[in-house]
Formats: sequence, C-alpha cells, structure tokens
Amino acid sequence: MASLRDTLKSGVTIGTWLQIGSFQTAEIMGQVGLDWVIIDTQHGGMSEPDLLPIIQALNYTGTPTLVRVNWLDPALIMRVGDLGADGVVIPMVNTPEDAELAVRAIRYPPRGMRSFGPLRNYDMGGENEEALCLCMIETVKALANVEEIAAIPGLDGLLVGPADLALSMGRQFSIPMEAEVLDAIEKVAQACNKHGLIAASVGMGADNIGEQIRRGINFITAGADSMFLRQAAALEVQQVRMGLGLEAKS
Repeated sequence: MASLRDTLKSGVTIGTWLQIGSFQTAEIMGQVGLDWVIIDTQHGGMSEPDLLPIIQALNYTGTPTLVRVNWLDPALIMRVGDLGADGVVIPMVNTPEDAELAVRAIRYPPRGMRSFGPLRNYDMGGENEEALCLCMIETVKALANVEEIAAIPGLDGLLVGPADLALSMGRQFSIPMEAEVLDAIEKVAQACNKHGLIAASVGMGADNIGEQIRRGINFITAGADSMFLRQAAALEVQQVRMGLGLEAKS
C-alpha cells in the first residue's frame, strides 16, 4: 500500500468525509476509488471507541486515512496517531502558536512532544511514514495570520473550512461561493504554494471543486458518506415510486 505522502505526489487528489460511525460504511467508502478519506470526529456521528475499527477497515481497503479531531487537544492528536491514522486535521487553528502546538503533538521528540506508544503506528520508519499534520483555516483571524501559520516547521498543509470562514467574514455561506470566500481560499493556496504545503479545502459540487482547483487547491473533499447514502437512497425510492405510478412523498 502506497503511503499517503506518496499518493500526494500525483498532483490533485480527491477525498471525502466519513461522518457515519460504522466500520462497514468506512470499508465501502474505501472501495470506491478515493485518494484518501477524513474521519470526522468533530461533526460526525462517531466517538473515540469507533475509530480503531474504522481505521482498520480503511487499512484493509488500502485507502489512506486522516482523522479530524474535535479540537486542538494534544492528547487527542497523539491518540489518533497511535491508532494508525495517516494524518490528523485540526480545526479552528488561528495563530502560529496554535499550529506549532498541533505539529508538536503529532511529532516525537526532539521535533515534538508526542508520547511514545507503539499500538499500531509509531512513525519510526522515517519522514515519509510520518502522519500528515493539516491545520484548518476557518476564521478571519486565521486568514490574517495565514503566512505566519504556513511558515511553522513540520506543518504539512492548510485545509480551508469555507462555511465557517464565510460566517466569520460576516457572510451567509452559499453555493456558488461568494467571490470574497473564493478569494480567501486562493490566498490560503498561495501561502501553501510559497511554503511548499498541501493546499486543501472542502468541495461543494463538481463546479465548485473545479473553481477551487483553478485557484490553487490540490487536496479537496467531495461530499460525505452520509450525503452519498441520502442521495442514493432518495433517488432509488423516487425511481421505484415513479415506475409503479405512486405519488412521491415529500
């Protein structure tokens, strides 16, 4: 199985969010041809005990796996690394100091402060095997500090949260995205390019994904497992009802 770092060398990569706390759903999503997935413990329906079987299921499919933790909590970040995640995503990083703490939590001394716990993954195979560290840019404060955040040694990338960023900018989040939000995403991508980082974001449909890639994003999510399940089920039920001449339910 290629490492996530090797996968990223191919250029633009596409992944998705896993919000359902099921290893069976995770295994299915790991078989659909994604470059990677992000298990979402911040907004998803899973807790820490769900993580190990979900990560194991994705390991079985060969799909690289990142985990978005609930918050900038070093204990959570270290735990995710021990469980075998290929990377960690930290929300609401607003300052260079926040980013430095995130990096230190996922790296062993002398580069960091992670406690050694050889459960499944302890990253001793060299830099290419280290878990990725992505910090989220989703506030106006983070956007103002993006150059300083991007310069933190050991950081692998920045992931824009367009919805929270739009709200922080005093705007209603919408699709198509407003020009100011797209410009902010481009500003983050430029900072990433300058510092040799992954430029990541959340995609909102094929057209929006194309626009963000044109603006410099090279690591982007497309949908989520919960959304795919809802859409596929709704379409199938609609088609069956139409085929039988039954009235659609609202």
